[in-house]
Amino acid sequence: MPPLTIAHVTHEACEKIGGIGSVLEGFITSPVYQQRVGRTILIGPYPNHLELAAEQRLGSDGQVLYSTVDKIDRADLAGKLHPIEWAFNVALVYGRRRFQLPGSVDHVGDAEVLLIDVFNVNQQRLNNFKYRLAETFGIDSTRYEADWGYEEYARLAEPAFYALLALLDDAELPCGLVSHEFMGMPTAFKAILDGQKQFRTAFHAHECGTARRIVENHPGHDVAFYNVLRKARAEHHFVEDVFGDQSDSFRHALVSRAHLCDAILAVGDYTAQEMHFLGDHFDHHVIDLVYNGIPHLKVDAGMLERSRAMMCEYAQRLIGWKPDVIMTHVTRPVISKGIWRDFLVCDELDRMLARESRRGALFILTSAGGARRPQDIRSMEDEYGWPRQHRAGYPDLVGPELDLAAIVDRFNASHTHVQAVLVNQFGWSGELIGDRLPAKMDFGDLRRATDVEFGMATYEPFGISPLEPLGAGAICVISSVCGCAAFVRDAGAGLPLDNVIIADFIQLPRDMSIDELRSMSQSQRDEVERRVTSDVAAELMRRLPRTAGDRKRLLEQGQALAARLTWDRVLERHLRPVVRRVMGDRYPGSESAMPRAVDAVRPAAAVRR
Repeated sequence: MPPLTIAHVTHEACEKIGGIGSVLEGFITSPVYQQRVGRTILIGPYPNHLELAAEQRLGSDGQVLYSTVDKIDRADLAGKLHPIEWAFNVALVYGRRRFQLPGSVDHVGDAEVLLIDVFNVNQQRLNNFKYRLAETFGIDSTRYEADWGYEEYARLAEPAFYALLALLDDAELPCGLVSHEFMGMPTAFKAILDGQKQFRTAFHAHECGTARRIVENHPGHDVAFYNVLRKARAEHHFVEDVFGDQSDSFRHALVSRAHLCDAILAVGDYTAQEMHFLGDHFDHHVIDLVYNGIPHLKVDAGMLERSRAMMCEYAQRLIGWKPDVIMTHVTRPVISKGIWRDFLVCDELDRMLARESRRGALFILTSAGGARRPQDIRSMEDEYGWPRQHRAGYPDLVGPELDLAAIVDRFNASHTHVQAVLVNQFGWSGELIGDRLPAKMDFGDLRRATDVEFGMATYEPFGISPLEPLGAGAICVISSVCGCAAFVRDAGAGLPLDNVIIADFIQLPRDMSIDELRSMSQSQRDEVERRVTSDVAAELMRRLPRTAGDRKRLLEQGQALAARLTWDRVLERHLRPVVRRVMGDRYPGSESAMPRAVDAVRPAAAVRR
């Protein structure tokens, strides 16, 4: 039996942008994945980077084998692909990409990439497909087609389906088709309509878009939403029963029909609950927990000391003194990351550190303006002392960075033993951060140097970034709604967990009704946050290293815990059983074509670990 072929539909087919790219990287480079999967095909819309040279279209580690745009056909695929291009009036770019897990020489892998230019798609065929979506699945595309987020992936669906069939041999069927978030759902619908024998479909819930929207827009954020969720599910109510009609969101329209797929994968326990909350169709649908993994980087005491020395030197140049406690938050500047909670903790820490005559520095690494040019970084550094000081307008502060910089300024003006620095840039090197950064310092040094990594998000389906410094002995502060919180507790059973603090913002001082929770105000949420962040600060002070022995202990414990959170372990324990169940006889080594009936059905709100 030949190995499996798995196709992933994603917006990160040709470049790693965020969490989905990290997941694909973890999958593709894992020997566990490679043992079962012979071909991985990443499918996404062509980004229309016409200014790029042909060999750059699939990234720095990509090789173009077929491209209508560049008149390349090194794989003799024109006979298979050109009829699809003609029928749908699309252009295809096909090739390969090499993946390597950061910091690892053993975890490498390859994937095929298929990009589809859908800007001038055949409108009549598209309209026919949209009609079928409405007729069969009740999706009214006319409500959403003005939003390119919907339109782009609706246009992608049929050419992706037929191009996949053209690239596959009969022996490779059925092929696994994974929709990463809403992006691949139209393609999955096409496979459900016309490819039931050729494909097995799966929805990979890296989040639940409906839940994210409610959490971000409600003044009570996670404090209100997850308590409503708990109470509503106990009473067998669903999201629209409590929060009203959600059909104006195309993401909800697509994701709320994910139960039609052969499998649903959720990256965290709360994400699984959020999917069940979408409607009663999900009540008898197994949702498999497939946590994300984190890279297990080998770190020794010498590496740690060198990285800390460089970070302290940089802090000295920026704020005038070397911190005893280095804190970081590497994140996106969006409301769901709860960055304001960092400052609530640091407000308490300022007084606590003062009593011990110690100082701390918080570095927030985030960007709403992409990667700034090296020449702009040096100009801002020379002119007014970036990143310690900022000015409004590109190449400096844009979008949400403006509000964040104002918070930093207010905090710094009123605190003496903790100072914050906003580094609104991607990357960490002298070229990208400026001449005051030690010459040989890189992003790995930043992660190794930190004592505390904040990640007290209001909505975080998993949270890879908040755990990245774990193996370097950092104390990672995450919120209880982060998917990685349950993963840490599960994988870390029997180990000391001094490296992780879980801030529980959804534990209320008194029981509240659903109506009270729905009407929760910001001031009520503020009260909860002040109480919780005060407790977090006290716990941090208790755990922070004060001696070389303390650092050694945290490093050893962090290494031990990180070793249990790797991609290989996740795929072995969580993903392999799902693939075996869904793919049946196509699964190498499988003893039966389909799961036993008792395994295929679970009671209401079933979640499989």
